[in-house]
Amino acid sequence: MGIDGQAHTLNAGISTHSAIEGTHMNDFVVTPMEDEETEQETLVALDKKNRDKEAEKIRVLSAIASNSPTRVTDRVAWILNHYPQARDSDVKCQIIYWKTFQTDLYSGGDISFENYPKLQRLHSIARARAVVQNVLGLFIASPEVRKFRGKLEEEEKQRALEVRPSHPVYCIYADESGKTGKYLLVGSLWVLRSYETMKITAAINQKKAEIGFKGEMHFKEINKGNLEAYEELLGAIIQNSSSISFKGLAVLRSGLYNVDDTLNKLFYHMVIQGISEENKSGRAVLPRNLQFRKDAEEESKDKLALMEIELQLKNAASNLFQGNVYIDVVEAEDSSISPLMQISDLFVSSISRILNKEEGKEGPKDIFAQKFLKAFGVDTSTDNLDELSDCVRFS
Repeated sequence: MGIDGQAHTLNAGISTHSAIEGTHMNDFVVTPMEDEETEQETLVALDKKNRDKEAEKIRVLSAIASNSPTRVTDRVAWILNHYPQARDSDVKCQIIYWKTFQTDLYSGGDISFENYPKLQRLHSIARARAVVQNVLGLFIASPEVRKFRGKLEEEEKQRALEVRPSHPVYCIYADESGKTGKYLLVGSLWVLRSYETMKITAAINQKKAEIGFKGEMHFKEINKGNLEAYEELLGAIIQNSSSISFKGLAVLRSGLYNVDDTLNKLFYHMVIQGISEENKSGRAVLPRNLQFRKDAEEESKDKLALMEIELQLKNAASNLFQGNVYIDVVEAEDSSISPLMQISDLFVSSISRILNKEEGKEGPKDIFAQKFLKAFGVDTSTDNLDELSDCVRFS
C-alpha cells in the first residue's frame, strides 16, 4: 500500500498538472540565460539603490558638517548628531527642532494657537528620523528603543548591552601643523554647547556675504590684500565665542622617529587635558558625550589614525574619567564644508606661526596670528619658547 499509495499520489499530481489547458512543462522552466539576465537586472537595481543610499548619506553628513541644514531630513540628522537624547524620542526631537530651526515661532513654554499650524509636524519629523536611523544607519537609537521599534536584529539583542548616554556634547574640531617646522603641533576648537555650532557658522556666513568673501578660510591664503577681510571674520568669531575654547599642544620635532604616530599621541593628550580643564573650570562639567573630528587628509592614513585615537580615548574614558565620558564620534571631516574646521586651521596655524616664525620677518600672517591668539587669551609675548619646555601647551 505504501508503494502503491506513493505512486498513486505522484501520478495524480502529474495528471492534475497536465490537465491545465494550454500549459506545457517547458513553460515552468527558466533557462540559464534567462536566469543570468534576471540576476544581472537585480544586481544593477541593488547597485543603484546602494549608490543612491550612499549619495544621500554623504549629502546628509555634509549638511551636518557645514552646520547649515535646510531640508527636514538634514535638520533632523543635525539634531540626532548633537542631541543624543533625541535619538530615542521623536517628541524631544520635535521640541529641539522647533527651538533650533523655528525660533521665530517657538522658544519654549506654551505654544500659541496662531503659531502651532506653522510648526513642523511630528509625523514628518518621525519619518525623517526613521530615514536617518533605519535607512542611512546614522545616529541610531539605544538598543532598548530599537527593540521596541522592531529594528534590532535578533543577534544584536544578545550583545547590545551598552546604552548610548544622553549627556551634553563636546564638539571638537582638530587640525595639525608644523611638519616641516621646529615645532610639531596640534590645535582644536571646542564647542561646548551644540546649538552654538550653527550660531557660529551662521555668523561667519553672514559676515562673508557682507564683505564679499568667497570660499574657505585658510591661514595659508592670508595676504596683504585680504588681511582686513580675515580680521572682520575674526571679529564675527569673537562675537560668538561665549561657548567655545581653543586648545593646542606642541612638541619639538627634532629627534622624532615617527611624525604621524607623534601627531596621534598629541591629539589624544590634547583631548584628555582639555576634558580635565573644562570639567575642573565648571565650563563643561562631566558627564559628557564627546565628538572628535580632525581635518581629513589621506583616507587610508586617516582611518588608521582615527582607529588609534578612538581606542585610546575609549580607554581613557573608562579608566581616567570613570565612564563619565562617552566617545560618540571619532572621524575625519573635510574642511571645505566645515567652517568650524576652518576656524581650527586658523588657530593651529596661528600657533605654528608664532612657534616656528623666522627671525626678522613680519607680514600679514604674523599680524593675524598675533590678533587671533591675543583675542582668545593666548600669551605670545615669550620670545624664547625653548626655555618653556620640550612640550608647549596652549589653551
